[in-house]
Amino acid sequence: MMREIWRGGSLVISIVLISGTNFASCETDPKALKPVEDLEELSIAIDEEFSPVTVTTFPTLLPLPTTVKPSCVRAPEAGILFTSDNFPGKYLKDTNCTYTMTAKEGSRVQLTFFVFDTEANPRCSYDVATVFDSNGTIIHKYCGKNTKNLQVISSEEDLSFNFKTDSVQESMGFLASWREVQDVKEEQDTEGKYLISFPSSFIEESPENICIELFDSDKSDGIIETQVYITDEEEKNSWVFGESPFEKKSIEIKADEKLKCFDFTLPETKASKGLLNIKVSFKDSTYSVDSFKEITILKKENYPLIQTDKGQYKAKDDVKFRVLLVDHNLKPSEVKTIEELWIEDPRNRRIAQWKNQKLDKGLMQQEFKLSEEPELGTWTINFKAGPLKEKTTFVVSEYVLPKFEVTVEPPAAILRDALEAKWLVCAKYTHGGSVKGQVKGNFTSTYQRRTWRPPPPIVKNVEFVKTVSADDDCATITLTSDQIKELTEKVDKFDLKIEFEEEGTGTTEKASWGGALVDEAIKLDIGSSSQQFILGGFPYSAEFKVNDHDGSPREDDIEVCVRLFKDANEIRNLFNRRGIWSMDEDEIAEVGKKMVDIKYSSKCHQLKSENGKIKFYVPMNNIPEDVTKLSIKATAVNHPANATTKMKQPVRKLDVSLTHTKAELTLSVKEKKRSKISCGEDFKAKVYFSSQQDQEFDLHYHALSKGVIFKSGSSKVVVGQNNALDSLVAGAMELSASEDSSESVSNDGKVVSYEEIILPIDYKVSPSLKLVVFVNDGNQTLTDSHTYDIEACQNHKVNAEWSEEKVYPGTPVTFSVAAEPDSLCAISATDKSVDLLGNNNKVTSETIGKLQAEIGDRKTSRSENYWEYQRKCPETYDAIKVFESTGIQILTDLSFINSCETITDAVNEPEFEPEIMHSAVAFSAGAAGKKWDPNSSVYLAPTLTHTNFCM
Repeated sequence: MMREIWRGGSLVISIVLISGTNFASCETDPKALKPVEDLEELSIAIDEEFSPVTVTTFPTLLPLPTTVKPSCVRAPEAGILFTSDNFPGKYLKDTNCTYTMTAKEGSRVQLTFFVFDTEANPRCSYDVATVFDSNGTIIHKYCGKNTKNLQVISSEEDLSFNFKTDSVQESMGFLASWREVQDVKEEQDTEGKYLISFPSSFIEESPENICIELFDSDKSDGIIETQVYITDEEEKNSWVFGESPFEKKSIEIKADEKLKCFDFTLPETKASKGLLNIKVSFKDSTYSVDSFKEITILKKENYPLIQTDKGQYKAKDDVKFRVLLVDHNLKPSEVKTIEELWIEDPRNRRIAQWKNQKLDKGLMQQEFKLSEEPELGTWTINFKAGPLKEKTTFVVSEYVLPKFEVTVEPPAAILRDALEAKWLVCAKYTHGGSVKGQVKGNFTSTYQRRTWRPPPPIVKNVEFVKTVSADDDCATITLTSDQIKELTEKVDKFDLKIEFEEEGTGTTEKASWGGALVDEAIKLDIGSSSQQFILGGFPYSAEFKVNDHDGSPREDDIEVCVRLFKDANEIRNLFNRRGIWSMDEDEIAEVGKKMVDIKYSSKCHQLKSENGKIKFYVPMNNIPEDVTKLSIKATAVNHPANATTKMKQPVRKLDVSLTHTKAELTLSVKEKKRSKISCGEDFKAKVYFSSQQDQEFDLHYHALSKGVIFKSGSSKVVVGQNNALDSLVAGAMELSASEDSSESVSNDGKVVSYEEIILPIDYKVSPSLKLVVFVNDGNQTLTDSHTYDIEACQNHKVNAEWSEEKVYPGTPVTFSVAAEPDSLCAISATDKSVDLLGNNNKVTSETIGKLQAEIGDRKTSRSENYWEYQRKCPETYDAIKVFESTGIQILTDLSFINSCETITDAVNEPEFEPEIMHSAVAFSAGAAGKKWDPNSSVYLAPTLTHTNFCM
């Protein structure tokens, strides 16, 4: 209504002056309106064109009736769970419901919102829970989403709240309960007591791992109660939450146990969502845990693989294929029968079909023969097993099996200033022998001018003919400098097409190559280096790689300049707002001083690469807080640019964003291994610390893979007297950013130490493992993480080998397969010439590795979203983001979570601000004799127009 009045065409204005300092509060209850006295008369001259406006005042403001009443009133009993309508689905539109709670005389009401999720805005103007204390005072106006339990305690025995929503953008709503309490101090501060981790998604009928870490050493025996609630569709609109959990489990915790992990299995259900309730209590402790989190329930899925013995077939060939069904653990599927299996030709006609094919340990095999004149093109194998459908393709063509294979080995790089470039063309029979014959080569470059009506392309060719004799294995094709320049006069790219004709038979095989000119003489790259760095006692470690274009390491002279810069955004913003052309000389001079001052320090070092690497570290002590960037520039000084040949000097720049911290302790997973870790070994991850000597703390870690908690643990760390800096920067040289090397000396007495975490690597963590580490240091929690790539490996070890590597035709050989007892093995053998045609339907170790990643993505893609923390508590987000994309949620009372409040409480905010129009408005005095209209909220008094707005 306020927006309509402000935007209206004509307006009646009334101004009331109040002698006191407090205005009467606006309530929906008329009895709550209080009289306002000592009103005065006021005259206002709006404009010279209008007469003054006279406002007549009255000694008493009459009460404002209301027509707004809640659509429902509910009185939940103490101890029960109650909700918004349709919970945990989206609440109803235009809800207006009041929930009342009354404790016994002398007691108070403690209301707890376990789940709260509504449309949010800073003033809670749309969907809001308004909480009223015992005396009717509004004490909270909640909206948004909570990340921890929300508690309210009344001042006396009554408490109520009104839940009101609009007609757009619904969310989950709330889940709450209340109880009687005698004393507000009954609940003790439990900060820093526990951390519970659990999957965001549970696969039904599959054990999922839940872990709890307890940081309080002074505790008694306790119990963890885990239960999952699933809403009954028939009671979907009930506001009283069901009391019977769908599944539950209780686990005892001994007083000396700091870490407890256990399996929790959900039975089969039709539901896709559930509420996980975790309760933790101790026999002689007043603190406890009682929290609800929404989880996703995933159905057990079967993953099909279709294998064909070849990728291409011709007329009258036997098409042999297998169907393999596995579950998410890569074990044989529980499906026993494939209901329908059929093959379609390129015209989508069913050529063959089978019904009710039995699976033996998830595997079945079938074959059919192509006719004498089959339809050429892409054929399809289809199958259906219940809701599961899958298909794959193969090609039918009139091919001739290749007798030999032609390969082209190009030069490592074709430099713009190269004197010549050589290509090696080889032809090998499938048994490994060299082919003799003639090689025809044709280099081609094409330039197409881009215009509205483009002319014909300019095509340039260089042709060669070479002979591979009995004394040769391969042919060498050479381009001279002039020929290279001719081909690349207008373009950088060119192609090579090869035809190899076998001597005697005239059989021809083809090969091709395509490439482009390279304008840098060597490869200068940035190695394993981070672009983010937290200042806290560690040096910054990095490396540059110096190689020839064939990948071999190179020793060369490299200049490395280390620079520290202040934030340049202020100057960028100044130029964006003003522009240099709008500045006078004084302003330009002032900005120039600021631009010069951006570079805090700089120092260049003349180095030589060893074994193709320059490993170095930059001390980062005593860095001022206004320094925000470390920039490291590497230049290959022996290879300057040349304007004539268009060769460029190799230059690489590494920019690192710096974050300052005042923490006494910092940690980092420094040895971030980039190559894949082999299965079957114990991997030692090093976690480094920068702290004061003799400092003691507990290091906690989680090893996570595919949405599963693989391993959790903690260890006591005591920082020794010996500095582990040498271990951290082993083999690296120190490069300072200043001439006086002031950042090399630590003024805070910190030393560097490390702790090793041993992680057994097996199929459970393939193809990737994320290590999350954290330390509780006083009122802050320090975290870091890294994801390691693991080679593809499976639980079932299978080995296959031939008895001989090379034999003559007709010689008997043995093929041996080793696997677990009672294994069902499917073996396929094809000629090498057939394999040269390609087959996309192979089932290999790499294929299974990709399937493992796909299965893991099903859980990790539904990871907890931490945008509430990112938006409202950036520091909390910096700590908790290590759990992103892991498929794991955490529930904790650690300070970095407790200090963040994501819910919005707009009790002290007006509901909305009026939209004031700034155009000229003509005013007139109110008409006399108007009365109160009971159908509106506008009160009309004689000679005074008064409008009430309740916000």
